[in-house]
Amino acid sequence: MLTIAGSDSGGGSGLQADLRTFSAQSVHGVCALTVVSSQNTNEFRSALSVPASDVRSQIEAVLEDFQIKAVKTGLLHSQENIELIGEMANAELLPSLIVDPVMVNRHGELLYDSETIELIRQRLVPKALVLTPNHLEAMHILGDDIEDDIEALSAAALRLMAMGPSVVVVTGGRRDSPSMVDVVAYNGEISLLEVERCSTSNVRGTGDTFSAAIASGLAKGRPVLKSVKEAQIFTAGAIRRAASWKLGSGQGPIDHLGHFNTVGLD
Repeated sequence: MLTIAGSDSGGGSGLQADLRTFSAQSVHGVCALTVVSSQNTNEFRSALSVPASDVRSQIEAVLEDFQIKAVKTGLLHSQENIELIGEMANAELLPSLIVDPVMVNRHGELLYDSETIELIRQRLVPKALVLTPNHLEAMHILGDDIEDDIEALSAAALRLMAMGPSVVVVTGGRRDSPSMVDVVAYNGEISLLEVERCSTSNVRGTGDTFSAAIASGLAKGRPVLKSVKEAQIFTAGAIRRAASWKLGSGQGPIDHLGHFNTVGLD
């Protein structure tokens, strides 16, 4: 499994969440670092993009030595990195590509300008086997306001699928509802995958975890819809296991590995 993503110095999201998910899913994770960030559970302080030439070198190094079964992207951060991933996807170097667009921060604030969003729309979305935006990211990719209800999200998922991905999952973690409903578009049809919502602020890295778990399922030969459903169950379980943790004073991480279930973290 290859993740192409940014590093979180707080250890809760990005590359760190991806690699823990791969371990929990019993697949070996390799990585290409796209951005070095300074952040903790409360704030995002700064970010430094890794030059596209160095990102390419990392990807080429692992492709030459490992049999990569699936690839997922996270925060790419620069137009050059987006262009690079689009170019490598066009060359069919990135098998079973899962694109987590990572276009908004934890507060729902947009990370990119309109030109960069257009690059994601043109270079990455059509090349995705699976696209996993939340409803805000779906709205920005489509360039339209989307009502926060199942009917509108279902229509948005179908429109996104028409742009090229085989599967679109509009995730429901940010929606204000008693349950989490992921809206899945596949073969022109909509499926609704629902799990009970856990009341906790420890939800850091859930989007990264979900897309990494989908990629892991595909790498192990699972059908795509089965991979999506298992990823939802895995992510919900990781949230529940960490619900009472006190790691940091803000939005804490989730429990991918289950190592701390018996001892707790206070």
